[in-house]
Amino acid sequence: MKEKIFVIGGGQMGSQIAALSAIAGYETTIFDSDVENLKNKIKFSDQNIKNLVSKQKYSEEQYDSFQKNLQIVENIEDSLNETTFVIEAVVEKYEVKNEIFQNISKKLDKSVVIASNSSFLPASELSIDCYYPERFINMHFFYPPLRMDLIEISYPSNLSKEILERTVEVSNNMGRTVVVLKKETPGFIVNRMLSALIDEAYELYDEGIADFEDIDIAIKKGLNHPLGPFELSDYSGLDIYYYSKLKQYSETQNEKDRPKTFIEEKVKKGELGVKTGKGFYDYKND
Repeated sequence: MKEKIFVIGGGQMGSQIAALSAIAGYETTIFDSDVENLKNKIKFSDQNIKNLVSKQKYSEEQYDSFQKNLQIVENIEDSLNETTFVIEAVVEKYEVKNEIFQNISKKLDKSVVIASNSSFLPASELSIDCYYPERFINMHFFYPPLRMDLIEISYPSNLSKEILERTVEVSNNMGRTVVVLKKETPGFIVNRMLSALIDEAYELYDEGIADFEDIDIAIKKGLNHPLGPFELSDYSGLDIYYYSKLKQYSETQNEKDRPKTFIEEKVKKGELGVKTGKGFYDYKND
């Protein structure tokens, strides 16, 4: 069976996930409540793919597949009857994701895979009060999806074997390296490891030990990392870190888990990193 993929959320992640799906030859639709912003993001993906074709990272045939297979829809309902595989890529807020899942799960056939691109929230939590929770799975891409060669797959204990096999197949057909976790954990593998580094970097900055630029330089030069923790935060999205820490704090009530004030201030100002043109660094002229 050739999957028909529906991506919900057309930001930096969702638009490129949809592009990756179309490149792989899947008939792909994408929805976002902000249609104009979505169109701009698709144009950016188009330019990005052309650039990658010029560098021989993608072929002309793959670019043609992207143009042929990707379609924007202006209403979620327009794709629910046709899709066999949903990938959610909206803001990293539990209540937003769960509301979407509750809404679509009662309208989709029980055979349809529902995958979340959440970088932190396990599928077992996201599928609470949803219809047929045994078809919910985490399919975590990395930014930017068109260039980053990894998908983490995590799933609850009640997931059907067929759903896992179909998700792995789609991931492989997208040309990505796939890592399947044996059990759920918040943040999965990569973000759980990185959060320890970022937490310490934020602590150093908050204590006034060093400027964030110097902390990044030290990590890049001293540990040979391609990006420092503050650069990495900007690329991942400061809102993702903020909301994941906020959820963690709500559960533990441990002050060490409370998001730093400087992160909260940036999120409230809309300085979320690369996707908004400013985070710790300024990207507006890039």
